[in-house]
Amino acid sequence: MSIPLLQVAFITGRSMPGNQALSPEQQAFLEQVTPPGALPVSANFPWENSRAGWQPCGLLRASLNNAREYLNARKPEFTRRYQPVALALLESAEHTVLLAGSCGLALFNQLALPPALLERVSVFAWGPVAHQRPGCRHFLVQGSQDLISRLWLRDVDAYIHSGHMGYLSHPELVPLCRNFIAPLIARSSTCNVYWP
Repeated sequence: MSIPLLQVAFITGRSMPGNQALSPEQQAFLEQVTPPGALPVSANFPWENSRAGWQPCGLLRASLNNAREYLNARKPEFTRRYQPVALALLESAEHTVLLAGSCGLALFNQLALPPALLERVSVFAWGPVAHQRPGCRHFLVQGSQDLISRLWLRDVDAYIHSGHMGYLSHPELVPLCRNFIAPLIARSSTCNVYWP
């Protein structure tokens, strides 16, 4: 049985722990950046399909939940629990693009993936909250007004006019992400580099 050449998945902090359903905004972004022939993963990290649909969450509660997840990711238990899940996801396609919002980059770094698998993953991150860049192909986008991200990383690849909230609805983010993905699919016979 063949595996997909390319899949695209989200890795962000979870505003509602235990619910990996994508928000309507995340789902729309995923649809816009996943090229024809590639596989969109319809659940957020840790990529388990949730029976419950997406549920809105207040900003304060979401912020606290994301902060808690960021802090918990720094513990060894996080790597032990989620590294096998990440390995399974990455081994299910020849290459995976991870869409990392906010502390998603820190979560990815804490997975401590082996070098052989890092060659099969690319990370597109916006508003990155992490202490370092990932050890794989990546592209980091930061809002010029994003004071939260700037506390962690100042060396990024592109700036857009945004604060920490609202990246996914910013008109420049989709083209930046598509340009990042394009080299991965240009050589593929099952993916189309041109989006409608």
